[in-house]
Amino acid sequence: MIITKGEDLLENEAIEFVGEVPNLINSQIYVHGENNILVCEEGVTLKDSRIDFHQNNSILYLSSNSHDYRVTISLNIDSTCFIGKNNFFNGITAIVASEAKNIVIGNDCFFSYNVVIRVSDGHGIYSTKDNKRLNHAKSIFIGDHVWFGQNSMVFKGSQIHSGSIIGAGSIVSNKIIPSNVTYAGSPVRLIKDNTFWIPHSTQGWSAEDIEKMEEYSNELFIYKSDESTLDFNEIDEELLKSNAEESLEYLTIILLNNNKNRFALSEEDK
Repeated sequence: MIITKGEDLLENEAIEFVGEVPNLINSQIYVHGENNILVCEEGVTLKDSRIDFHQNNSILYLSSNSHDYRVTISLNIDSTCFIGKNNFFNGITAIVASEAKNIVIGNDCFFSYNVVIRVSDGHGIYSTKDNKRLNHAKSIFIGDHVWFGQNSMVFKGSQIHSGSIIGAGSIVSNKIIPSNVTYAGSPVRLIKDNTFWIPHSTQGWSAEDIEKMEEYSNELFIYKSDESTLDFNEIDEELLKSNAEESLEYLTIILLNNNKNRFALSEEDK
């Protein structure tokens, strides 16, 4: 089943649709399997995008966004992909959820060109000594206000907490990255701690603007662990033990809680 108009979701029996009709601009939704759920909040526009539900029991949750979604999203079996509010996609971001693992992305992140996020290598690797598998898939969690540089890649087991920066061309794999740090490289390593970034583009700044913005005293983009902070591992456990309907109920209770520090991890708490 191929869907090219958002309105077609309302009467389509191939998928359970919840929410507001999305605007599809040069975009397609491919649906196979059973018991898959697509949730769109108000104000979702998919531009130059492709979504594939390949198998069964998966959820895609697209939160409201003042920017266009520019994504290719592939969901296989028993997986959840949750994308929070007002994320900016400067190019096409590729997201692959498979092997019954999950991808959670917070609010107000910035994805530059050609960012890739995937929980599995796509093929099994085994030991010649005991024939046991070596490369199991793992879920990926990304907090609020994370900046991904051009051509960066995020692989299985990565947890990137709110306020951090991933440099261009970086590879993040099975890494826990706390809040307000800058990581870069292949594989990534700590470049600078105690950093934050602002969403305003600097490319059009005049000499006067540069001087004016030499200091930014607002602490809006500084994140610290507190009693409202959620545990990524607990979220993963809840999603993995639930069916699609139960997972959706859990998402609406837990992940729609927009406390500032919900995905924060202070360096000392790492």
